[in-house]
Amino acid sequence: MFLDQELKNIREAKNRLAICCELRRRLVQVEIQGVGNGMRRTLSNLTLGLVVARQILDFLRERKGRW
Repeated sequence: MFLDQELKNIREAKNRLAICCELRRRLVQVEIQGVGNGMRRTLSNLTLGLVVARQILDFLRERKGRW
């Protein structure tokens, strides 16, 4: 009787541990996706900034050439 209860407690603890591990695994995946999206967004903003800077420099060169 005592051992049956002890076995049941161990099984329940094992199931709780398995659930915690699965939740942590999923959380890590979500965090990795978030980091990747942040990096992509940063690179996109940087690329856009460089394109705008290039257009401004081209405009200023063109304007300087007309003077």
